[in-house]
Amino acid sequence: MACGGLPSWLARAVESPETGSVLPKWKPGELELHFIYTGCGENCFYRLPDGTAILNDVGDFYRPSDLAEIPLLPSPDRIGGEWVSRYIQRVYPEKTIDYAIFSHWHADHTGTGPIDRKKTPGAHFRYRKYPNGLAGNGIVCVAQDFSFKRYFDHQYPRQGQFKSNDWLSFESAVKPWFKREIEKGLIVEPFKIGALNQIIMLRDASKYKDVFSIRNLCANGVAWDGGNGVHDYLAIHDKVGGKLVNENVRSLAFVMRYGKFGYFAGGDLSGKLKNEDGSTVDYEGAVGRLAGRVSVCKTNHHGCSDAMSEGFVRAIQAQNYISCIWCPGQVAPETLSRMTSREMHNDKPSVFIPTIYPSSRKAMFEKEGRFGGIPEATRFGVHVVVKVAPGGETYKIFLVDARDESMCVLGCLDCKA
Repeated sequence: MACGGLPSWLARAVESPETGSVLPKWKPGELELHFIYTGCGENCFYRLPDGTAILNDVGDFYRPSDLAEIPLLPSPDRIGGEWVSRYIQRVYPEKTIDYAIFSHWHADHTGTGPIDRKKTPGAHFRYRKYPNGLAGNGIVCVAQDFSFKRYFDHQYPRQGQFKSNDWLSFESAVKPWFKREIEKGLIVEPFKIGALNQIIMLRDASKYKDVFSIRNLCANGVAWDGGNGVHDYLAIHDKVGGKLVNENVRSLAFVMRYGKFGYFAGGDLSGKLKNEDGSTVDYEGAVGRLAGRVSVCKTNHHGCSDAMSEGFVRAIQAQNYISCIWCPGQVAPETLSRMTSREMHNDKPSVFIPTIYPSSRKAMFEKEGRFGGIPEATRFGVHVVVKVAPGGETYKIFLVDARDESMCVLGCLDCKA
């Protein structure tokens, strides 16, 4: 099925038979990863091979000063969470999502509710008030159209009780929704660090038990030790007088595997922590070593300068890095260099795919000769969709036009896991 109105530059986009067609629908046996662009947050939606659906963060952080480079798409007529909900309805025909998973409490990952703008200079949150009593954006918007079966976050059941300098989004937006969903029967349990298949397929798990798995790697500064235990990096950091960390460091992370295909997601995982002897620990790199090599890696902290450390990149060895971008400063020069380094990837060049590329960054990197290999279509704003073929031997990465709701494919990469 073709979609019309293609821009003149499409001939320069990634060429494939799918270019110019509507995104193919999910089929049983496929693993589907959606990175949904709105211009105001990180939004990931997954469909497992048996059809199990996962919403992994839904952000809504509005900054008018950024609109010249990071447009709200398809338009500013709706807020981010509403666009995410409409997108999911186009690719998922059911009204119940099996899992809601929140990596950490930041508005660009969970949304927020009505807050005091004096306490958040530079941000102008937009939100909706709904007849059911909920008020907010992000998850609050999606909850108007979908219900959820199961829930995980990085801190439950002690949400907000840990030392952190910013977790307002939970109190203002997630908590009211969370309370209502529990009353409706939402199943909630702690995210067990190191557990294999705590997050499971809920439709037909037995059919894929030998080829599909999800490993819980870390949450709230505690990481799997690779065996039967865990290592509390933040407890040690706090004990030796390390600086107060924010929610990013506390992000939840997991690795998903389907045959030869691997996928890593870790929210805004980043930062250096202190060891007992006062030395610096690359916490992000340690988590990367636990994950191991993957085919696709969602960038940590949107590719900012404090993330995607050398230790992490060398460990994860991704074929493709996908970054959910909502701010002009995201994807720092040094992180781009690491993610596209041949030397760090055993002489096999990786591909970096942002959901949008700010014009200032594009100009900077073109001048420095760093822009090669980044698909041209991403400069306009795209949803990135990974479709892994049954069994996990091969996969395709689709660039889908985010400027309207046509789901028109602007380019496609064919890959072997």
